[in-house]
Amino acid sequence: MLNFFKRSKNFPEFTELNNYVNKDMYFVRTAQWYYLDDKNISVVDPKSPRLFTLDEWPQLVFIAANGQMTAKDYVYYIAGKYNGDIPPELDKTIIYQLNQLNSFGIIKFVQQKERPEKLFELPG
Repeated sequence: MLNFFKRSKNFPEFTELNNYVNKDMYFVRTAQWYYLDDKNISVVDPKSPRLFTLDEWPQLVFIAANGQMTAKDYVYYIAGKYNGDIPPELDKTIIYQLNQLNSFGIIKFVQQKERPEKLFELPG
């Protein structure tokens, strides 16, 4: 008999994610952004006249902030991309990045799916 509910991957427990207050919230961009080159972006700080250049992890999270996935969805989405062992602290890493980007005011958490404002949807 086929088991349709069996996961194809062996995911870690993701304890941090299970206790995360925003795990069921969607995250959406709230800042303009631009490609600097084919691998790097720059984000306009909405609070002051400066630009952010982001490292790899925060950049991945920022680009994914299209308001269509919850924090929990995103952790499992990224975990599913690993071909080998999934880092046991992947959830902690992503949650840290979500919180940092939120504290900078360049993403926000929302209760329901919400597209970024037109100005923030695509790079400028």
